[in-house]
Amino acid sequence: MLPERERGRNMAKRQRTNQVTASFHYLVKRKRGEPESEETGFTPREFAKLSARLHDTTPIDFKNEAEISLIKQGEKIPLLKVTDISPTRIFGRFEGAYYGQEYRNTKVGTIDADSLNLRTFHYIVDHRRDGRIVLGSQYLGNYGDYDGLSYFITKILQSNESVVRSKSFTSLQHELGSGTPVELKVALNRPGKKLGSKSLFSKTGIFAVRGSEYGEHFERDVKGLIPHVKGTLEARKAALAKIMSQGDLMDIDDEDIAGCTVLMRQDGHQYTVYLLGDNNISTKFPLSVAVPPNGLLNYQQVQGEMARLIDDVVTPGLRR
Repeated sequence: MLPERERGRNMAKRQRTNQVTASFHYLVKRKRGEPESEETGFTPREFAKLSARLHDTTPIDFKNEAEISLIKQGEKIPLLKVTDISPTRIFGRFEGAYYGQEYRNTKVGTIDADSLNLRTFHYIVDHRRDGRIVLGSQYLGNYGDYDGLSYFITKILQSNESVVRSKSFTSLQHELGSGTPVELKVALNRPGKKLGSKSLFSKTGIFAVRGSEYGEHFERDVKGLIPHVKGTLEARKAALAKIMSQGDLMDIDDEDIAGCTVLMRQDGHQYTVYLLGDNNISTKFPLSVAVPPNGLLNYQQVQGEMARLIDDVVTPGLRR
């Protein structure tokens, strides 16, 4: 029998593997060669083109090296199944391809780095009224293939006149979750009016407050920022500056703020939540889906959960 500590480690590893989540992104287009041009949505005809390709679930001949090469180049992905939830919403199953590193399997031996290793995932696409296309990609533990899926779909949608851009959907409230704020960092374009200890400022213009220094209301005050940090970049900066100046953090002008992050701790792990600044990491939302021993998820369960998240979380979020 394994020692208690070892059993705990194995259980944690299985739990990480069995966590079913989904990330959501939305696609827009703009004129090719004009990076400052306006971002627009896609026409019904463009979405119909995407739909037709997703419905082509013709099995791939994996004995054909030319087909293997197309998968590695991102021109093809193995599409296994597709369902029209509505005329503007499609759900399906695909295989993500992994290759490029040799590894050893205890049953079959060494797996060559050049061979394709395929894992099954699910996707959902939703054509919005404004033309944007929401793309959801399912994960199992740390495994997923949004990069392969989005590249494949982008190649279908792009044209000689336009390029496609993917933007990640994040939920600050979900990112904070039940975690505990450890530290708030604000990057400044120039030093503001200092309140309290000079040690709060680093030479790089970073204002940092740790919960241990702030006091008992740190978690309440930091989480209280979230409902106000929304809208345009300018609106979020103004909201942060106003709230921080009203509270016990610091006196600051909105034009001074360059970025703002919160270091969180949950279940012994630390992670960063971006209130303001560059964050290309999308939120992974949990799916209430049973994971069987073989790890192959129930198609209808995943479909229902991903559609629910679009309706209950993503759609309200995109309206703000």
